[in-house]
Amino acid sequence: MLDRWEREVCSGKHPKRTAAPTGTLRIVKGIGLFGEFVSRRTWARAASRYLEERLRADPTLVVSQSASAWAPVWKSLEHPRRILHTVHHVAGASILERLGPWGPSSLRYEQRILAEGEFYATPNRATAARILAANPDARVEIIPNGHTPPTKPVAPENRFPGSVRIAFLGRLDHQMKGLDRLLAAFSLVGERLPEARLLLAGRSDICCQAWLSRALHHHPLRDRIEVVHNPSEERKYALLDGSDIFCVPSRFEGWCIAAIEAQSRGLPVVATRTDGLLDSVVDGRTGILVSNEESQAVGELAEGILALAQDADKRRELGAAAATWACRFSWDAATAATESLLEEIRTGL
Repeated sequence: MLDRWEREVCSGKHPKRTAAPTGTLRIVKGIGLFGEFVSRRTWARAASRYLEERLRADPTLVVSQSASAWAPVWKSLEHPRRILHTVHHVAGASILERLGPWGPSSLRYEQRILAEGEFYATPNRATAARILAANPDARVEIIPNGHTPPTKPVAPENRFPGSVRIAFLGRLDHQMKGLDRLLAAFSLVGERLPEARLLLAGRSDICCQAWLSRALHHHPLRDRIEVVHNPSEERKYALLDGSDIFCVPSRFEGWCIAAIEAQSRGLPVVATRTDGLLDSVVDGRTGILVSNEESQAVGELAEGILALAQDADKRRELGAAAATWACRFSWDAATAATESLLEEIRTGL
């Protein structure tokens, strides 16, 4: 939507990447054959070289980087006055556990990004506070993400009349998105509520699908769990409209556009207290926020889901407030704030 700018996007070759926006030149780097991890790491290495080439060739170029420890672009550290770092969340020491031998260098990259940049955008207040704690002189702007409502009426998709459907929509990444937590919580819910069903829908690759297949094979309520891989935009809203409760069990979230999309359709949300969800869901008014601690998350997710599943009036009350709340988050507002910050960087060159 930054249509006053000449835009170029450098992205990876992940097979489920989104389409390039109209009027945007797309440069594709890396390897996309072996899942998201390989796509990110190979993209990061190639993008680092490409970034350096472009900055040297064009002294007027301004760069917006979605900074991620999972895909470290090291050359971005060398040009702080020309780069807007968009930081969705701070992973911290959890990087070490998730990435194994790649963890220490990725953690150093994240720490340096926070400490050495000059311009930052983030969708939530908690991440803004972490940036300022590491870098008190940084220019930090909080810019919530928007959402894109469907352009035509949607027919709700629910194959099981009389059920209470709990929906998850997002990348089917069990570690970051907490699908292992949700499956465990659903076991507890299903024992007490026979009419409960679970929908897992979202972007996936061969690694996500392999993990999910193994996890579901041994799940005691497998016959009450539906999986939809890579739904279209139209079907995404049909699935939401056929659901009753939206659940976000994530360990990390910078904002969670899916939670806003669900709320825009009148769904109450049960979610963990992660950085972005503290801002995108209003605890007690549009949903229920529960502990993000590993020892407590599964039990509290189950209790939050049960509280709404067994109380249709409460679902309607929170859902109505959620629909009103979600209306305030638009891509027009996000675009205007981002453009202002990019212009500030360009003016200072």
